[in-house]
Amino acid sequence: MYEKQQITEEQLQKILEAAQNAPLAVGNRPKARLTVVQEPELLDEIRKCCQTESRKNPGVIRDSLYCAPTLILVSETSLSEDRIELCDAACIIENMMLEATSLGLGCCYIWGCLSKLRANHVLLKKLDLEEGQVILSGFICGMPVKPLYAKKREAISVVRL
Repeated sequence: MYEKQQITEEQLQKILEAAQNAPLAVGNRPKARLTVVQEPELLDEIRKCCQTESRKNPGVIRDSLYCAPTLILVSETSLSEDRIELCDAACIIENMMLEATSLGLGCCYIWGCLSKLRANHVLLKKLDLEEGQVILSGFICGMPVKPLYAKKREAISVVRL
């Protein structure tokens, strides 16, 4: 969860600069687009559209954007046969996450709930996407309600050959 206060313009600019430095597939940079959503009413509409049922607590509807004051959507004008643009979006978001974390901000990769947003033509129009733009992934950030800490996680298996 995030504080209601918006991130600063300086923080946003550093995050967007990090996105520009992401390693993208050759020639894909002109196709990528970032849409920064910070307007509270539009965020609320997106939040309502993207609500999902909690996996841990079935029947409980949750805010898939975790009350974050900033949402950045990564979109592309078209998807190639191999869908490399999905990898590009992941690289862009990874760079933004690293920068946000270095600034002491909380952040999260948003993906699953965006299928609802992609199907909502009214909201898509409000996002002023260019013709053919497809939202691939999203990134949220803000000041965390609780201090950041490393979570204990199960290890990813490693096979060495």
